[in-house]
Amino acid sequence: MTKNDKKNKNKLTCIDCEETTDDYYRIATNKGFIIKCSECYESWMTKMIRENIIAPNPHSRGGGLHYQDE
Repeated sequence: MTKNDKKNKNKLTCIDCEETTDDYYRIATNKGFIIKCSECYESWMTKMIRENIIAPNPHSRGGGLHYQDE
């Protein structure tokens, strides 16, 4: 008897690119869960970090990161 070490993963459809994949992230929302493939999730996370953390926030009062050319 041989032992099968591979776990059977479900192939689900990405909500962004609509491709079927078994390499995905399950993201909790207010209405349930959405599925994003690893490529879409990583590019989405990069954009979120760039917009919320790295980019200067005009509404902050002296806080946050502000990059200026010297």
